Amino acid sequence: MISFFRVIKFAFQGFFRNFWLSLVTVTMMLMALFSTTLLIGIDYIKEATLEGVNKKVDILVSLKVDTDREDVELLATDLETMTEVKKVTIITPEENRVLYEQSNLDEQAKKVLEIFAPDENPFGFSLAVQANNLSQYDAILSFIGQDKYKNLVDNSDFNDFDTFVAKIENLSKVINKYSWYVILAFLLISIVVIFNTIRISIYSRKDEIQIMKLVGAGNWFVKMPFILESILYAVASVALLIVVVYPIINFIQPSLNAYFQDVNVINILEYFHSNFFRIFGLQFLVLALINILSTSIAIRKYLRI
Repeated sequence: MISFFRVIKFAFQGFFRNFWLSLVTVTMMLMALFSTTLLIGIDYIKEATLEGVNKKVDILVSLKVDTDREDVELLATDLETMTEVKKVTIITPEENRVLYEQSNLDEQAKKVLEIFAPDENPFGFSLAVQANNLSQYDAILSFIGQDKYKNLVDNSDFNDFDTFVAKIENLSKVINKYSWYVILAFLLISIVVIFNTIRISIYSRKDEIQIMKLVGAGNWFVKMPFILESILYAVASVALLIVVVYPIINFIQPSLNAYFQDVNVINILEYFHSNFFRIFGLQFLVLALINILSTSIAIRKYLRI
C-alpha cells in the first residue's frame, strides 16, 4: 500500500515538475478532444434539424373555391389511405382567410380583401398533408395530380425541401471529412508530444531512477509513475474540455431555439446532459489508452526495462 501511494506521489510530482511542458501536452490533447466533440455536436444538430424539418413540412393542397365539403372529405379520405401519408388536416375557407390576414405579407397585399363584402370569402378549402418522411412527398404529389382530382385541386404547394435536406447532408459530409483530418492531426501531435514529455521526464529523473533500481525497485515501481502521469494528462484534458464546452453550448442554445421557434427541435444542452458519460467518458478512455501506449513505448525505448 505504501508503494502504491509513493507511485501516485511520483506521478503528481512528474506532472507538476515540468509544468509548462505538461501545459503544452494538455493543450494539444484538448484541441483533439474539442474537435471530436464539435463533430459529435454537428452530427446531432444535423439529425435533429432533419427530424424537425420532417415534422413541420407538409403539402398545402388548395382546392377550388366552389368545392363542396363532401368532396373535400372524400379527397382527404383517399389521401389517408396512402401508406406514405401520416396526417391530413382540412383547413376551412374561414381559417384560410384568418391565416392570410395573419401572414407576413405586406399591408398592401392584405388590403385586397377589402374589395369583398363582409359575407364574401374568396378562399376555398385546402388540405395540409404531412408525410411520414421527406422522401415520400413526390409520391403524394403524384397521387394528387391524378386526372380524377383535377376538378377539385387548384394547386398544390410544396417547397423543395429535398434540396434543403441535400444541402444539410452535403455540408455535414464536408465538415465530417475535414474534422476527422483535424482530429487525426491533433492526435498524432498529441502522441508525439506525450512521447517526448515522458522522455524528458525520464531524462530529468534518470539519476533518481537509477538509485531506485540499485536499491531493488522493480520495473513496475519504475514504470507506474510515468503511466499514471500520462493518465493525469488525459484527466486534465477532459476536465478542461468540459469547462470549455458547456459555456459554448449554453451560449448557442438560445439562438437555436429562436431559429427553430421550438426548444424541442434542437436541444443540444439536453443531448450532452443525457450522453455525458458516453461522450466524455469514451473520449477519456481512448485518450488514456493512447497516452499509456505512448508512455510504454517511451519507457521501453529510453529506460531499457
